[in-house]
Amino acid sequence: MTFEKAFESIKKKFDGADAKGVGDFALQITMSDEDCGGTFYAAVKDGVLAVEPYDYKDNNAMLDISKSDLLALIAGRKSIDKVVDGGASIKGDVSVIDSLKAVLKTVKKEASVKKTAPAKKEAPVKKAAPAKKVAPAAKETAKKAAPAKKEPAKKAVKTAKRTAKKTSK
Repeated sequence: MTFEKAFESIKKKFDGADAKGVGDFALQITMSDEDCGGTFYAAVKDGVLAVEPYDYKDNNAMLDISKSDLLALIAGRKSIDKVVDGGASIKGDVSVIDSLKAVLKTVKKEASVKKTAPAKKEAPVKKAAPAKKVAPAAKETAKKAAPAKKEPAKKAVKTAKRTAKKTSK
């Protein structure tokens, strides 16, 4: 991998960073790898972060580090003490590393968004079993109940006339 490709992949890690509230600093970073070695800087001025592939002479600190240790430092997997113990060197104001980490904490982690578990699928809705056919209750009740005896129409009329005569007397 060339320095240009390595730098571009590292610069993307800073995309979307919010440097407001972080004091001004300039950190020159030299990647010491044989295949992708080179120098770039990360600087904050007036709350604006710049990461560019240039040698920055007016810096607060200089970091000489391998690409893998730099990525581990940026991701928070290694502390500055561990990378220094592993062969990296820092000259100047070491607190600049903490300022850089503070800026990196504001970056939205695209990788973690991509790695989130997919949304759970809802269980399929079961179709209701078809309703059992039941004979209507009214018909069964009507069949079981004995029909009321009806008086023949003529008989009912005669009974009504008799009742009327008795009451009028």
